[in-house]
Amino acid sequence: MGRIELISGPMFSGKTTELMRRLERYSLAGRKVVLFKPDIDERTNRYVRIASARQEYAIEVLTLYKPVGTDADVVAIDEGQFFPPWVVDYCQSLKDQGKIIIICGLDMDARRQPFGSMGELMAIADTVHKLTAVCKCGADAPYTWLKGDVNWEKGNLILIGDMERYEARCARCYAKP
Repeated sequence: MGRIELISGPMFSGKTTELMRRLERYSLAGRKVVLFKPDIDERTNRYVRIASARQEYAIEVLTLYKPVGTDADVVAIDEGQFFPPWVVDYCQSLKDQGKIIIICGLDMDARRQPFGSMGELMAIADTVHKLTAVCKCGADAPYTWLKGDVNWEKGNLILIGDMERYEARCARCYAKP
């Protein structure tokens, strides 16, 4: 029986770490795994190496430009917010084929608006695991803050970056100027 698992939260909340933990478990159980990342993220490596107490193995990382068939038992999608709207039907189709789909990504942009297709993916997911990061004040941080002045008139602003551009914030710190 297929299912869709979704992992969401702000930047620095451990979404990809949780995704890799789940992929390790499925790999140890003998399931064939494939990991897709969007082509927009140029930080992608071709293989992810996972070393567990029992074995070391590599998961091939592929970019996903359009819906593709796969013989994998488990299909993982990292940075789900960057995929076009067809990703929703694609995931539902894979689920209907009996596959396990694990998607992780930002649920909100830095304006706290739904990001890309993540809201629709949450709606069709069988389980949703929302993570939080740690704010600089020590509180749980459900939001991503974009440093600097930004023109938001174009909708979701896509700026690939890390700590140099973003930080996690709690509601109180997010509201501060």
